[in-house]
Amino acid sequence: LKTGHTESAGYCLVSSARREDMRLVSVVMGSPTIRAREDASAALLNYGFGFYQTRKLYSANQPLLQLRVWKGTSRQATLSVAEDVYATIPRGQESSLSVAADIAEPLIAPLSASAPIGKLRVILSGAPLGTYPMHVTQDVSEAGFFGKLTDDLLMWME
Repeated sequence: LKTGHTESAGYCLVSSARREDMRLVSVVMGSPTIRAREDASAALLNYGFGFYQTRKLYSANQPLLQLRVWKGTSRQATLSVAEDVYATIPRGQESSLSVAADIAEPLIAPLSASAPIGKLRVILSGAPLGTYPMHVTQDVSEAGFFGKLTDDLLMWME
């Protein structure tokens, strides 16, 4: 991606490589020679490909959750993420990978598919790897007067 050299920084290289579904970027700074920076970059990339793996967890717009919608023309809303969700983890650590959804409930109409209403968190052994906004897959319009009144009573009783 980028090479460089200065007396104070030495030989530097930012490189990228892709194998199957995994892309890695290496950054090498302060090498004494051009050959040393290339060898260091190759070693970093080979280490990454050898000891890490990338897994696709969810596809964009894949239904993930169904939740109750209050005061809407629809009683249920399906939630998804707008982009594919990937996790790059150490090989053999799939069992330590988990996800959690943080949703601002209750869901009250109107709901727009373009507005995030929560977050999907990807976690590895208790440490966060990434956060992705969640949204409803279809807009939910506001119900009429009686629909809203009925849901007001039901919400009050819960």
